[in-house]
Formats: sequence, structure tokens, C-alpha cells
Amino acid sequence: MVTDRPDQTESSSVVPLGRVQLETGWTFTREDEAGPRVETNEFPGTLVRIGLLERFELRVGWAGYVSEEVDLAGPDGEADGLGDTEVGGKLYLRPAGDRLPEAAFLFGLSLPTGDGDVSSDGFDPSFRLCASHTLSDSLSLGYNLGMAWETEADSSGQDDTLSSYQYTAALGIGVSDRLGTFVELFGDIPASARGGPAHSIDGGLTYLLRENLQVDLSAGVGLSSEADDWILGLGVSARFPR
Repeated sequence: MVTDRPDQTESSSVVPLGRVQLETGWTFTREDEAGPRVETNEFPGTLVRIGLLERFELRVGWAGYVSEEVDLAGPDGEADGLGDTEVGGKLYLRPAGDRLPEAAFLFGLSLPTGDGDVSSDGFDPSFRLCASHTLSDSLSLGYNLGMAWETEADSSGQDDTLSSYQYTAALGIGVSDRLGTFVELFGDIPASARGGPAHSIDGGLTYLLRENLQVDLSAGVGLSSEADDWILGLGVSARFPR
């Protein structure tokens, strides 16, 4: 079973026709290097992938319940509520061959369905080209290149939809038939977005409990001042029917 969690690199494969794959979990991030300490929890961040065609999957995502705490010099700030949803799809482009990678095209649109304190209040699109290489029986390399837009308020309170380039590269290591590990570099580079680039590194493991049930653990750190300083995630993925 190939999942799109726990790493940031989306796979180049699609869910088989007629199958439904549920991927869900908890994510914690902490940032305190560039200013006040900000801690964010998201649970249960959920992605539902539905195999509609042999080469196409429908995707519906939800951020879950989002809680953000800001530790200021004065009174602390807090925001929480239900997060936004996202709809999209992944189109399988080609299998690996002729020295070219397996490839797929991923697109999505975030919808402002969440509560006011944690919603972007905008319709924010994104897209990625997903590619992967099988290096050996136990090694694989996956990488993504794409772009995402996000709506945020400027200094005058007006909403601006700003864009960033996105990249990921993940090396997957198969330890056994059930246990896998990975190490990954990923980040955002502003196009029209404010601030500087955010680069991070993470790693983790996946364990296949059954052929259609997988658990995962991941952790990461920021490499630049704009990135989250700490990232932690736990999750589970299941495919129906088996």
C-alpha cells in the first residue's frame, strides 16, 4: 500500500480503481526562533483518496481541528476551530521506463469552510508534478515540484492571495516487507508571498500492520528562520476494500 503520508512528498501512484484510501493523523509544529513561540496542533488531519478511473483518483482533504497558541510577552494569544477542506485529484501520467521516472500530476483547491480564526477565508489553488525512481529492491527516490497560493490578511486587514514555489525530495528505505523509513528535504520559496524561504528536513517510519492498514511516525526540524523549528506527526492509513 502506497500512501501520501507521513512525508511531505506526494507519491507518483494513484489509488486503484474502485478502492478508497483513508489517511489520517495528528500533526504538531512549534516555531520560536524568529519571534514569539507559536505551537499548532491539527487533529485529525484527513485525506480521502478515491480511485475513480485507472489513472485518476479523487482527493478530499480536511485539516481537522486546529489549535494555535502564541506565547507573547503580554497576554497570550489563542485561536482554534475546525480547519478548511480541500478538493482535488491526481492524474497518473506514466510508468517508469527509458530512464524517465514514474510521474503524476496533482492539483487541489482549498475551500474556506473552516472557522474564522483558523480559516484562510479564500479559495486557494495548488498543483504539483510528482515523480519517483526505484533505485534498488530497498531504495526509492521521490520528489515533487509545484506551486501553492494562500490567502492572508495584510497590514491593513485586506485579504491578499500570495504564491510560493514548493519542492520536496524523499529517499525511502525498505527495511523489511512491513517496515519502511525515509529521510526528506522540503520547503517553500516565496513567489509573491512575504518573507524568505522555508527549508526543513524530516524523517520517519511506516509499519504495515496488515496489507491494507499502516501506521506511521515522523519528526522534523527547520533549516531556515521562516520554517517551523519542530515538526512531529503520528498517523494511520487504511484501504477499503482489502
